[in-house]
Amino acid sequence: MRVLIVKTSSMGDVVHALPVVHDILAAHPGAKIDWLVEEAYADIVRAHSGVRRVIPLALRRWRKQFWRPEIRQEWREWKAGLRAETYDAVIDLQGLVKSALIARLARGPLYGLSWGNAREALAPLFYAHRQKTDLHRTEAAVPRYRALVAWALRYAPQGKPQYGLSLQAERPAWLAGDAPYALLLSATAKDRKLWEEARWVALGRALAAQGRIGVFAWGNAAERARAERLAESVNAAASDVTMTRACVAPAAFGLAEWMRVLRAASVVVGVDTGLLYLAAAVGTPAVAVYTGSSPHSVDFESAGPWRSLGDTGQQPAVDEVLNATRDVLAAAANRRSPA
Repeated sequence: MRVLIVKTSSMGDVVHALPVVHDILAAHPGAKIDWLVEEAYADIVRAHSGVRRVIPLALRRWRKQFWRPEIRQEWREWKAGLRAETYDAVIDLQGLVKSALIARLARGPLYGLSWGNAREALAPLFYAHRQKTDLHRTEAAVPRYRALVAWALRYAPQGKPQYGLSLQAERPAWLAGDAPYALLLSATAKDRKLWEEARWVALGRALAAQGRIGVFAWGNAAERARAERLAESVNAAASDVTMTRACVAPAAFGLAEWMRVLRAASVVVGVDTGLLYLAAAVGTPAVAVYTGSSPHSVDFESAGPWRSLGDTGQQPAVDEVLNATRDVLAAAANRRSPA
């Protein structure tokens, strides 16, 4: 059996879709699974040994420069490569008109959600087969993706989701010393999802008192400025000025390196953002801080110890988050202990 999964973005959504690979292989051993994904997130799918071929899509880049002959040639070569394979099923998990049109370029019957369940109402026009489901598009993503693929390939998904990311923990060379570190994901593209800066500072100081370095991540100039401001405030409370209690990641890394950094962290604390779900998928103990979105709309099942705190308009207190980090660290230690 040859299957093409179409799940192009975003980072968190790609992570949420990963369990379908384990489900397919459990139901159809020997299945050949390819995955069409935006090039920015291709490294996530490459880290899954069950995916035979990752097909990077550069639609965002192509759109901006399609007037250039070399870009049009790249598009033609990409389309020819996609159509070189014939699939038993092409399954669009994105549910957009754009993704449906791209999926139709592949050779094979196209499966997707029915009217009212796809993210865009017109997307089902392009599917040969439409799933009728009681799971609305606002329901948690992981069970929706698993259910759609299971329906298309005629099996029932079993057990908890398995993300299948195989990575070696690699402490970053730029982080001095050997103290354990907590990766702190304070940045998000949506301001309503931010946690108050004073709470991040208090958390960083409390983690430092436990002997953990707080590493603030960032992805653009504004996020870096915020991370530097937070780290500086955490370090300002140190009685020993030579002691590093918090630092800022020195670069906006590619996802391949971020996954290794996430895997090596002792714990990850973050707002509702893609890197948080990626950390949880690689098995690192994680605490999710919700402020402008609801954990009930995600209902995420992690590969490692996981706690969700807060809700829309309800910022969790620092003590709640700190206690949750202790809980997930204790759970991780228990998993490692021999029976």
